[in-house]
Amino acid sequence: MADEAREPGESAERLAARLAAHGHAARARGLHGALARGAERAVLLALDEACQTLLSAVEAFDPETEGMIEELRLSLDRRLRPPPAGHEPDAEEGEKPAR
Repeated sequence: MADEAREPGESAERLAARLAAHGHAARARGLHGALARGAERAVLLALDEACQTLLSAVEAFDPETEGMIEELRLSLDRRLRPPPAGHEPDAEEGEKPAR
């Protein structure tokens, strides 16, 4: 099963190598970038899950922290989850303005 899951990524890497070999370096770089963003997204989702689990544990030990925990959850959502499609984050939300 692990080999099957790895296969699409390996196929994409082979495709990028062929593109570069045939003079399509820009397309190969674009494909490599897309692959890297996919890995980055997976890491962010894993980090979000770990943080949410820790916050739930803290809340279970001390229910009086519920308000603070909710603020932390919202902060994590802003930082680790992508905004909905078509939504630009506001500068007031702590995000850098788009350039």
